[in-house]
Amino acid sequence: MSKGGWSGVMPDLDRESIVPLYRQIYEQLREAILTGTLPASTRLPSERSFAQRLAVTRSTVVRAYRELVVDGLIEQRVGAGSRVALRGRPAPAEHSAAIPWWVSLPSWRVGEYPMVLGELAAKHDLGRISFVQGIAPDEPSPLGELAKSFARVASDPRLVLSYGDSEGYGPLRDAIAARMRARGVKREAANTIVLTGSTQGIMIVAQSLAEPGDEIIVESPSYPGALQIFQICGLRAIAVPVDDDGMRVDHVEAVLRTRRPRFIYTMPSLHNPTNATMNADRRERLVTIAKRAGVPIVEDDPYGPLAPGDAPPLVALAPEHVVYLSTFSKTIAPGLRVGWLCAPRPILERLLLRKQAYDMATSLYAQAAVTDYLERAYDEHVMLLREELLLRRTLADRAIATYWPSSFRASKPVGGFYLWATTPREIRARSLLDAAERLGASFLFGGAFFAMPGGEHHLRLALTAVKRDEIAEGIRRIGEAIDALRS
Repeated sequence: MSKGGWSGVMPDLDRESIVPLYRQIYEQLREAILTGTLPASTRLPSERSFAQRLAVTRSTVVRAYRELVVDGLIEQRVGAGSRVALRGRPAPAEHSAAIPWWVSLPSWRVGEYPMVLGELAAKHDLGRISFVQGIAPDEPSPLGELAKSFARVASDPRLVLSYGDSEGYGPLRDAIAARMRARGVKREAANTIVLTGSTQGIMIVAQSLAEPGDEIIVESPSYPGALQIFQICGLRAIAVPVDDDGMRVDHVEAVLRTRRPRFIYTMPSLHNPTNATMNADRRERLVTIAKRAGVPIVEDDPYGPLAPGDAPPLVALAPEHVVYLSTFSKTIAPGLRVGWLCAPRPILERLLLRKQAYDMATSLYAQAAVTDYLERAYDEHVMLLREELLLRRTLADRAIATYWPSSFRASKPVGGFYLWATTPREIRARSLLDAAERLGASFLFGGAFFAMPGGEHHLRLALTAVKRDEIAEGIRRIGEAIDALRS
Protein backbone atom coordinates (compact mmCIF):
# COMPACT_ATOMS: atom_id res chain seq x y z
CA MET A 1 0.00 0.00 0.00
CA SER A 2 1.51 3.31 -1.03
CA LYS A 3 1.51 6.48 1.00
CA GLY A 4 -0.55 8.44 -1.47
CA GLY A 5 -3.16 5.92 -2.56
CA TRP A 6 -4.59 2.42 -2.48
CA SER A 7 -2.40 -0.47 -3.59
CA GLY A 8 -5.23 -2.85 -4.45
CA VAL A 9 -4.98 -5.10 -1.36
CA MET A 10 -8.56 -5.75 -0.27
CA PRO A 11 -10.09 -6.99 2.99
CA ASP A 12 -10.77 -10.72 2.96
CA LEU A 13 -14.50 -11.06 3.76
CA ASP A 14 -16.08 -14.23 5.08
CA ARG A 15 -19.70 -14.00 3.98
CA GLU A 16 -20.75 -17.02 6.05
CA SER A 17 -19.37 -15.59 9.27
CA ILE A 18 -21.58 -14.47 12.13
CA VAL A 19 -19.43 -11.29 12.19
CA PRO A 20 -21.17 -8.55 10.16
CA LEU A 21 -19.40 -7.48 6.96
CA TYR A 22 -18.95 -3.89 8.13
CA ARG A 23 -17.19 -5.20 11.25
CA GLN A 24 -14.87 -7.41 9.20
CA ILE A 25 -13.90 -4.42 7.02
CA TYR A 26 -13.38 -2.22 10.09
CA GLU A 27 -11.24 -4.78 11.93
CA GLN A 28 -8.97 -5.50 8.95
CA LEU A 29 -8.43 -1.82 8.13
CA ARG A 30 -7.87 -1.06 11.80
CA GLU A 31 -5.19 -3.75 12.06
CA ALA A 32 -3.50 -2.49 8.88
CA ILE A 33 -3.40 1.07 10.24
CA LEU A 34 -2.10 0.13 13.68
CA THR A 35 0.62 -2.14 12.28
CA GLY A 36 1.73 0.48 9.76
CA THR A 37 0.70 -1.53 6.70
CA LEU A 38 -1.50 1.46 5.91
CA PRO A 39 0.79 4.43 6.64
CA ALA A 40 -0.40 7.85 7.74
CA SER A 41 -1.96 9.97 4.99
CA THR A 42 -2.85 6.93 2.86
CA ARG A 43 -5.95 7.83 0.89
CA LEU A 44 -8.69 5.19 1.18
CA PRO A 45 -11.01 4.37 -1.72
CA SER A 46 -14.28 6.26 -1.90
CA GLU A 47 -17.17 4.58 -0.11
CA ARG A 48 -18.94 3.85 -3.40
CA SER A 49 -15.94 2.42 -5.23
CA PHE A 50 -14.84 0.36 -2.20
CA ALA A 51 -18.34 -1.07 -1.90
CA GLN A 52 -18.35 -2.04 -5.57
CA ARG A 53 -14.95 -3.73 -5.33
CA LEU A 54 -16.00 -5.65 -2.20
CA ALA A 55 -19.47 -6.44 -3.59
CA VAL A 56 -21.20 -5.01 -0.51
CA THR A 57 -23.67 -2.18 -0.03
CA ARG A 58 -22.34 1.36 0.28
CA SER A 59 -23.87 1.63 3.76
CA THR A 60 -21.65 -1.27 4.87
CA VAL A 61 -18.51 0.66 3.93
CA VAL A 62 -19.92 3.89 5.39
CA ARG A 63 -20.42 2.17 8.72
CA ALA A 64 -16.91 0.67 8.73
CA TYR A 65 -15.34 4.06 7.93
CA ARG A 66 -17.46 5.72 10.61
CA GLU A 67 -16.11 3.31 13.25
CA LEU A 68 -12.55 4.14 12.18
CA VAL A 69 -13.29 7.86 12.42
CA VAL A 70 -14.63 7.39 15.97
CA ASP A 71 -11.39 5.55 16.86
CA GLY A 72 -9.36 8.46 15.49
CA LEU A 73 -7.71 6.22 12.89
CA ILE A 74 -8.96 7.92 9.74
CA GLU A 75 -10.01 11.47 8.84
CA GLN A 76 -12.79 12.44 6.46
CA ARG A 77 -13.14 15.81 4.75
CA VAL A 78 -15.75 16.93 2.25
CA GLY A 79 -14.21 16.82 -1.22
CA ALA A 80 -11.00 15.16 0.02
CA GLY A 81 -12.34 11.70 0.90
CA SER A 82 -10.93 9.49 3.64
CA ARG A 83 -7.29 9.27 4.71
CA VAL A 84 -5.38 7.50 7.45
CA ALA A 85 -4.97 9.96 10.30
CA LEU A 86 -1.53 11.15 11.35
CA ARG A 87 -2.06 9.77 14.86
CA GLY A 88 -2.46 6.29 13.36
CA ARG A 89 1.24 6.28 12.32
CA PRO A 90 3.53 4.10 14.47
CA ALA A 91 5.19 6.56 16.85
CA PRO A 92 8.45 6.52 18.77
CA ALA A 93 8.10 5.40 22.36
CA GLU A 94 8.40 8.92 23.76
CA HIS A 95 5.37 10.00 21.69
CA SER A 96 3.20 6.90 22.28
CA ALA A 97 0.93 8.88 24.62
CA ALA A 98 -0.38 10.71 21.55
CA ILE A 99 -2.41 7.60 20.75
CA PRO A 100 -5.21 6.91 23.27
CA TRP A 101 -4.62 3.55 24.93
CA TRP A 102 -8.11 2.30 24.06
CA VAL A 103 -7.35 2.55 20.33
CA SER A 104 -4.86 -0.34 20.62
CA LEU A 105 -7.19 -2.68 22.49
CA PRO A 106 -7.81 -6.05 20.78
CA SER A 107 -10.78 -6.17 18.43
CA TRP A 108 -14.02 -7.09 20.15
CA ARG A 109 -16.95 -8.64 18.34
CA VAL A 110 -20.17 -7.34 19.85
CA GLY A 111 -22.68 -8.10 17.11
CA GLU A 112 -24.71 -6.13 14.64
CA TYR A 113 -26.98 -4.76 17.37
CA PRO A 114 -24.77 -4.40 20.46
CA MET A 115 -27.39 -2.50 22.47
CA VAL A 116 -30.23 -4.99 22.07
CA LEU A 117 -29.74 -6.63 25.49
CA GLY A 118 -29.77 -3.21 27.10
CA GLU A 119 -33.05 -2.52 25.32
CA LEU A 120 -34.50 -5.74 26.70
CA ALA A 121 -33.61 -4.71 30.25
CA ALA A 122 -34.23 -0.95 30.11
CA LYS A 123 -37.17 0.95 31.50
CA HIS A 124 -39.27 2.80 28.98
CA ASP A 125 -40.87 6.22 28.86
CA LEU A 126 -44.13 6.80 30.65
CA GLY A 127 -47.00 7.04 28.20
CA ARG A 128 -45.39 4.72 25.69
CA ILE A 129 -46.85 1.25 25.19
CA SER A 130 -43.73 -0.87 24.85
CA PHE A 131 -43.93 -4.41 23.50
CA VAL A 132 -40.17 -4.84 23.94
CA GLN A 133 -39.35 -6.72 27.14
CA GLY A 134 -40.00 -10.44 27.44
CA ILE A 135 -40.97 -10.34 31.11
CA ALA A 136 -43.73 -12.07 33.04
CA PRO A 137 -46.95 -10.01 33.18
CA ASP A 138 -47.99 -8.07 36.26
CA GLU A 139 -50.88 -10.47 36.75
CA PRO A 140 -50.92 -13.12 38.05
CA SER A 141 -48.41 -11.66 40.46
CA PRO A 142 -46.08 -13.97 42.42
CA LEU A 143 -44.98 -11.16 44.72
CA GLY A 144 -47.25 -11.83 47.69
CA GLU A 145 -46.22 -15.46 48.16
CA LEU A 146 -42.66 -14.78 47.05
CA ALA A 147 -42.27 -12.11 49.73
CA LYS A 148 -43.39 -14.67 52.33
CA SER A 149 -40.78 -17.11 51.01
CA PHE A 150 -38.02 -14.53 51.32
CA ALA A 151 -39.18 -13.67 54.84
CA ARG A 152 -39.14 -17.31 55.91
CA VAL A 153 -35.62 -18.01 54.66
CA ALA A 154 -34.35 -14.71 56.10
CA SER A 155 -34.86 -16.14 59.57
CA ASP A 156 -31.52 -17.92 59.06
CA PRO A 157 -29.22 -15.06 57.93
CA ARG A 158 -26.03 -17.04 58.52
CA LEU A 159 -27.18 -19.45 55.81
CA VAL A 160 -28.65 -17.14 53.20
CA LEU A 161 -25.88 -14.51 53.38
CA SER A 162 -23.03 -16.99 52.84
CA TYR A 163 -21.49 -17.95 49.51
CA GLY A 164 -22.93 -21.44 49.27
CA ASP A 165 -21.72 -24.17 46.93
CA SER A 166 -20.73 -23.29 43.38
CA GLU A 167 -23.01 -26.03 42.07
CA GLY A 168 -25.96 -24.43 43.85
CA TYR A 169 -28.10 -24.78 46.95
CA GLY A 170 -28.62 -28.49 47.60
CA PRO A 171 -32.39 -28.39 48.30
CA LEU A 172 -32.97 -26.31 45.15
CA ARG A 173 -30.97 -28.73 43.00
CA ASP A 174 -33.01 -31.59 44.46
CA ALA A 175 -36.26 -29.75 43.68
CA ILE A 176 -35.15 -28.98 40.12
CA ALA A 177 -34.13 -32.59 39.52
CA ALA A 178 -37.50 -33.83 40.83
CA ARG A 179 -39.38 -31.50 38.48
CA MET A 180 -37.20 -32.56 35.58
CA ARG A 181 -37.96 -36.22 36.32
CA ALA A 182 -41.67 -35.39 36.33
CA ARG A 183 -41.18 -34.20 32.72
CA GLY A 184 -39.55 -37.47 31.77
CA VAL A 185 -35.92 -36.39 32.20
CA LYS A 186 -33.63 -38.92 33.84
CA ARG A 187 -31.45 -36.44 35.62
CA GLU A 188 -30.33 -36.14 39.24
CA ALA A 189 -29.20 -33.21 41.35
CA ALA A 190 -25.63 -34.28 40.60
CA ASN A 191 -26.19 -33.35 36.95
CA THR A 192 -27.46 -29.87 37.85
CA ILE A 193 -25.71 -26.51 38.27
CA VAL A 194 -27.66 -23.45 39.47
CA LEU A 195 -26.94 -20.35 37.39
CA THR A 196 -27.23 -16.61 37.83
CA GLY A 197 -29.82 -16.52 35.05
CA SER A 198 -29.85 -18.79 32.00
CA THR A 199 -28.01 -16.17 29.90
CA GLN A 200 -24.99 -16.93 32.05
CA GLY A 201 -25.53 -20.55 31.08
CA ILE A 202 -25.43 -19.74 27.36
CA MET A 203 -22.09 -17.99 27.80
CA ILE A 204 -20.67 -20.83 29.90
CA VAL A 205 -21.75 -23.45 27.37
CA ALA A 206 -20.51 -21.43 24.36
CA GLN A 207 -17.06 -21.02 25.92
CA SER A 208 -16.88 -24.62 27.16
CA LEU A 209 -18.04 -26.49 24.06
CA ALA A 210 -16.41 -24.40 21.33
CA GLU A 211 -13.46 -22.17 20.46
CA PRO A 212 -13.31 -18.94 18.42
CA GLY A 213 -13.74 -19.75 14.76
CA ASP A 214 -15.80 -22.92 15.34
CA GLU A 215 -19.12 -23.38 13.58
CA ILE A 216 -22.43 -23.89 15.37
CA ILE A 217 -26.00 -24.35 14.16
CA VAL A 218 -28.56 -21.77 15.27
CA GLU A 219 -32.19 -21.13 14.43
CA SER A 220 -33.16 -18.29 12.14
CA PRO A 221 -34.60 -16.24 13.76
CA SER A 222 -33.27 -16.84 17.26
CA TYR A 223 -32.90 -15.24 20.69
CA PRO A 224 -30.72 -12.11 20.20
CA GLY A 225 -29.01 -12.51 23.56
CA ALA A 226 -27.67 -15.90 22.48
CA LEU A 227 -26.62 -14.59 19.07
CA GLN A 228 -24.69 -11.77 20.73
CA ILE A 229 -22.93 -14.19 23.05
CA PHE A 230 -21.94 -16.44 20.16
CA GLN A 231 -20.61 -13.40 18.31
CA ILE A 232 -18.54 -12.25 21.30
CA CYS A 233 -17.14 -15.79 21.57
CA GLY A 234 -16.11 -15.68 17.91
CA LEU A 235 -18.35 -18.58 16.85
CA ARG A 236 -19.57 -18.87 13.26
CA ALA A 237 -23.30 -19.44 12.95
CA ILE A 238 -24.90 -21.72 10.40
CA ALA A 239 -28.52 -20.55 10.34
CA VAL A 240 -31.47 -22.88 9.70
CA PRO A 241 -35.06 -21.64 9.41
CA VAL A 242 -37.95 -21.95 11.85
CA ASP A 243 -41.61 -22.45 10.93
CA ASP A 244 -44.80 -22.95 12.95
CA ASP A 245 -43.55 -26.39 14.05
CA GLY A 246 -40.16 -25.17 15.20
CA MET A 247 -36.66 -25.68 13.82
CA ARG A 248 -36.55 -27.14 10.30
CA VAL A 249 -34.80 -30.38 11.13
CA ASP A 250 -34.49 -31.30 7.44
CA HIS A 251 -32.19 -28.28 7.05
CA VAL A 252 -30.15 -29.40 10.06
CA GLU A 253 -29.78 -32.83 8.47
CA ALA A 254 -28.58 -31.26 5.22
CA VAL A 255 -25.96 -29.23 7.08
CA LEU A 256 -24.69 -32.25 9.00
CA ARG A 257 -24.03 -34.14 5.78
CA THR A 258 -21.09 -31.87 5.01
CA ARG A 259 -20.26 -29.90 8.19
CA ARG A 260 -19.37 -30.77 11.77
CA PRO A 261 -20.49 -27.89 13.99
CA ARG A 262 -19.59 -27.89 17.67
CA PHE A 263 -23.21 -27.83 18.81
CA ILE A 264 -26.80 -27.19 17.78
CA TYR A 265 -28.52 -24.36 19.67
CA THR A 266 -32.32 -24.57 19.76
CA MET A 267 -35.29 -23.30 21.73
CA PRO A 268 -37.89 -26.02 21.03
CA SER A 269 -40.70 -24.86 23.34
CA LEU A 270 -42.38 -21.45 22.83
CA HIS A 271 -39.48 -20.32 20.71
CA ASN A 272 -38.27 -16.73 21.04
CA PRO A 273 -39.25 -14.82 18.89
CA THR A 274 -41.72 -16.89 16.83
CA ASN A 275 -43.51 -18.53 19.78
CA ALA A 276 -43.43 -21.86 17.89
CA THR A 277 -43.21 -25.20 19.69
CA MET A 278 -41.36 -28.04 17.96
CA ASN A 279 -43.61 -31.01 17.31
CA ALA A 280 -42.84 -34.49 18.64
CA ASP A 281 -41.72 -35.92 15.30
CA ARG A 282 -39.14 -33.18 14.81
CA ARG A 283 -37.86 -33.60 18.35
CA GLU A 284 -37.27 -37.29 17.77
CA ARG A 285 -35.65 -36.65 14.40
CA LEU A 286 -33.38 -33.86 15.66
CA VAL A 287 -32.06 -36.02 18.50
CA THR A 288 -31.53 -38.96 16.15
CA ILE A 289 -29.51 -37.08 13.55
CA ALA A 290 -27.50 -35.17 16.16
CA LYS A 291 -26.51 -38.39 17.90
CA ARG A 292 -25.63 -40.01 14.58
CA ALA A 293 -23.39 -37.05 13.68
CA GLY A 294 -21.84 -36.84 17.14
CA VAL A 295 -22.94 -33.22 17.59
CA PRO A 296 -24.38 -32.19 20.99
CA ILE A 297 -27.57 -30.17 21.35
CA VAL A 298 -27.87 -27.11 23.57
CA GLU A 299 -31.54 -26.92 24.55
CA ASP A 300 -32.60 -23.48 25.79
CA ASP A 301 -35.93 -23.98 27.56
CA PRO A 302 -36.94 -20.88 29.55
CA TYR A 303 -40.62 -21.25 28.58
CA GLY A 304 -40.95 -25.03 28.85
CA PRO A 305 -43.42 -25.11 31.80
CA LEU A 306 -45.74 -22.76 29.85
CA ALA A 307 -45.72 -24.64 26.54
CA PRO A 308 -48.87 -26.30 25.16
CA GLY A 309 -49.10 -30.07 24.84
CA ASP A 310 -47.00 -32.68 26.57
CA ALA A 311 -43.99 -33.07 24.26
CA PRO A 312 -40.98 -33.94 26.43
CA PRO A 313 -37.90 -31.73 26.37
CA LEU A 314 -35.10 -32.90 24.10
CA VAL A 315 -32.98 -33.81 27.11
CA ALA A 316 -35.58 -36.45 28.02
CA LEU A 317 -34.95 -38.15 24.66
CA ALA A 318 -31.15 -38.10 24.89
CA PRO A 319 -29.89 -37.14 28.36
CA GLU A 320 -26.25 -37.92 27.50
CA HIS A 321 -26.34 -35.84 24.33
CA VAL A 322 -28.11 -32.65 25.43
CA VAL A 323 -27.01 -29.72 27.59
CA TYR A 324 -30.23 -28.29 29.01
CA LEU A 325 -30.72 -24.67 30.14
CA SER A 326 -33.71 -23.11 31.89
CA THR A 327 -34.63 -20.34 34.31
CA PHE A 328 -37.24 -19.06 36.74
CA SER A 329 -37.07 -15.60 35.15
CA LYS A 330 -40.03 -16.23 32.84
CA THR A 331 -42.29 -18.09 35.25
CA ILE A 332 -41.58 -16.10 38.43
CA ALA A 333 -39.56 -12.89 37.92
CA PRO A 334 -36.42 -11.88 35.98
CA GLY A 335 -34.97 -10.01 38.96
CA LEU A 336 -34.41 -13.31 40.79
CA ARG A 337 -31.54 -14.19 38.42
CA VAL A 338 -31.88 -17.90 39.17
CA GLY A 339 -31.56 -20.44 36.38
CA TRP A 340 -29.98 -23.85 35.94
CA LEU A 341 -28.34 -26.25 33.54
CA CYS A 342 -28.35 -30.02 33.34
CA ALA A 343 -25.50 -31.79 31.59
CA PRO A 344 -23.81 -35.18 31.32
CA ARG A 345 -21.36 -35.82 34.15
CA PRO A 346 -18.25 -36.00 31.88
CA ILE A 347 -18.54 -32.28 31.01
CA LEU A 348 -20.09 -30.99 34.24
CA GLU A 349 -16.77 -30.11 35.87
CA ARG A 350 -15.74 -28.13 32.77
CA LEU A 351 -18.98 -26.15 32.97
CA LEU A 352 -18.65 -25.63 36.72
CA LEU A 353 -15.15 -24.19 36.40
CA ARG A 354 -16.48 -21.64 33.91
CA LYS A 355 -19.30 -20.80 36.30
CA GLN A 356 -16.84 -20.24 39.15
CA ALA A 357 -14.84 -17.84 37.00
CA TYR A 358 -17.92 -15.62 36.71
CA ASP A 359 -19.39 -15.40 40.20
CA MET A 360 -18.31 -18.31 42.43
CA ALA A 361 -21.93 -18.91 43.40
CA THR A 362 -25.44 -17.66 42.68
CA SER A 363 -27.14 -15.68 45.48
CA LEU A 364 -27.97 -18.18 48.20
CA TYR A 365 -30.71 -15.89 49.52
CA ALA A 366 -32.51 -15.98 46.17
CA GLN A 367 -31.95 -19.73 45.79
CA ALA A 368 -33.40 -20.49 49.21
CA ALA A 369 -36.43 -18.28 48.59
CA VAL A 370 -37.10 -19.93 45.22
CA THR A 371 -36.86 -23.34 46.86
CA ASP A 372 -39.50 -22.35 49.40
CA TYR A 373 -41.72 -20.83 46.68
CA LEU A 374 -41.48 -23.97 44.52
CA GLU A 375 -42.83 -26.05 47.37
CA ARG A 376 -45.67 -23.73 48.36
CA ALA A 377 -47.01 -21.67 45.46
CA TYR A 378 -45.21 -22.26 42.14
CA ASP A 379 -47.50 -24.79 40.48
CA GLU A 380 -50.67 -22.77 41.03
CA HIS A 381 -48.90 -19.64 39.76
CA VAL A 382 -47.79 -21.37 36.55
CA MET A 383 -51.33 -22.61 35.90
CA LEU A 384 -52.72 -19.06 36.25
CA LEU A 385 -49.88 -17.69 34.11
CA ARG A 386 -50.74 -20.08 31.27
CA GLU A 387 -54.34 -18.87 31.34
CA GLU A 388 -53.22 -15.23 31.29
CA LEU A 389 -50.94 -15.81 28.30
CA LEU A 390 -53.77 -17.41 26.32
CA LEU A 391 -56.05 -14.47 27.13
CA ARG A 392 -53.44 -11.93 26.06
CA ARG A 393 -52.89 -13.65 22.73
CA THR A 394 -56.64 -13.68 22.11
CA LEU A 395 -56.82 -9.93 22.78
CA ALA A 396 -53.86 -9.32 20.46
CA ASP A 397 -55.33 -11.40 17.63
CA ARG A 398 -58.63 -9.51 17.83
CA ALA A 399 -56.84 -6.15 17.76
CA ILE A 400 -54.70 -7.16 14.79
CA ALA A 401 -57.77 -8.27 12.87
CA THR A 402 -59.32 -4.87 13.59
CA TYR A 403 -56.41 -2.45 13.13
CA TRP A 404 -53.82 -4.07 10.84
CA PRO A 405 -54.17 -4.73 7.11
CA SER A 406 -54.55 -8.35 6.00
CA SER A 407 -51.16 -8.12 4.24
CA PHE A 408 -49.51 -8.36 7.68
CA ARG A 409 -49.08 -11.98 8.76
CA ALA A 410 -48.84 -12.99 12.42
CA SER A 411 -47.42 -16.27 13.72
CA LYS A 412 -50.08 -18.91 14.38
CA PRO A 413 -48.98 -20.45 17.71
CA VAL A 414 -51.04 -19.39 20.73
CA GLY A 415 -50.00 -18.80 24.32
CA GLY A 416 -46.48 -17.83 25.18
CA PHE A 417 -44.94 -14.39 25.53
CA TYR A 418 -44.51 -13.30 21.92
CA LEU A 419 -46.21 -12.46 18.67
CA TRP A 420 -44.03 -12.59 15.53
CA ALA A 421 -45.32 -10.65 12.57
CA THR A 422 -44.25 -10.27 8.94
CA THR A 423 -44.76 -7.04 7.01
CA PRO A 424 -45.52 -6.78 3.27
CA ARG A 425 -42.55 -6.03 0.99
CA GLU A 426 -43.24 -2.30 0.78
CA ILE A 427 -42.86 -1.79 4.56
CA ARG A 428 -39.65 -2.34 6.51
CA ALA A 429 -39.76 -3.03 10.22
CA ARG A 430 -37.23 -0.31 11.11
CA SER A 431 -39.30 2.34 9.33
CA LEU A 432 -42.44 1.04 11.02
CA LEU A 433 -40.75 1.20 14.42
CA ASP A 434 -39.76 4.84 13.86
CA ALA A 435 -43.33 5.71 12.88
CA ALA A 436 -44.85 3.74 15.78
CA GLU A 437 -42.57 5.37 18.36
CA ARG A 438 -43.76 8.79 17.25
CA LEU A 439 -47.28 7.56 18.07
CA GLY A 440 -46.31 6.13 21.46
CA ALA A 441 -45.79 2.41 20.76
CA SER A 442 -42.62 0.34 20.39
CA PHE A 443 -41.50 -3.21 19.61
CA LEU A 444 -38.34 -5.02 18.51
CA PHE A 445 -37.54 -5.06 14.79
CA GLY A 446 -36.64 -8.39 13.26
CA GLY A 447 -33.01 -7.75 12.28
CA ALA A 448 -31.79 -8.32 15.84
CA PHE A 449 -33.03 -11.94 15.73
CA PHE A 450 -30.99 -13.10 12.73
CA ALA A 451 -27.40 -14.33 12.71
CA MET A 452 -27.12 -13.48 9.03
CA PRO A 453 -28.52 -10.38 7.31
CA GLY A 454 -32.31 -10.49 7.32
CA GLY A 455 -35.35 -9.59 9.34
CA GLU A 456 -36.14 -6.37 7.48
CA HIS A 457 -39.78 -7.42 7.23
CA HIS A 458 -40.27 -8.94 10.70
CA LEU A 459 -41.16 -7.59 14.14
CA ARG A 460 -41.67 -9.06 17.59
CA LEU A 461 -44.28 -7.96 20.10
CA ALA A 462 -43.85 -9.10 23.71
CA LEU A 463 -47.47 -9.31 24.83
CA THR A 464 -46.51 -9.70 28.49
CA ALA A 465 -44.64 -6.39 28.79
CA VAL A 466 -47.74 -4.18 28.90
CA LYS A 467 -50.90 -4.03 30.94
CA ARG A 468 -53.62 -6.27 29.61
CA ASP A 469 -55.96 -3.36 28.81
CA GLU A 470 -53.17 -1.62 26.82
CA ILE A 471 -52.63 -4.44 24.31
CA ALA A 472 -55.37 -3.36 21.90
CA GLU A 473 -54.41 0.32 22.13
CA GLY A 474 -50.74 -0.44 21.45
CA ILE A 475 -51.63 -2.53 18.42
CA ARG A 476 -53.98 0.24 17.24
CA ARG A 477 -51.11 2.73 17.40
CA ILE A 478 -48.92 0.42 15.34
CA GLY A 479 -51.80 0.10 12.89
CA GLU A 480 -51.94 3.88 12.63
CA ALA A 481 -48.21 3.90 11.90
CA ILE A 482 -48.78 1.30 9.15
CA ASP A 483 -51.42 3.51 7.60
CA ALA A 484 -49.06 6.49 7.71
CA LEU A 485 -46.33 4.56 5.88
CA ARG A 486 -48.74 3.29 3.23
CA SER A 487 -50.26 6.67 2.50
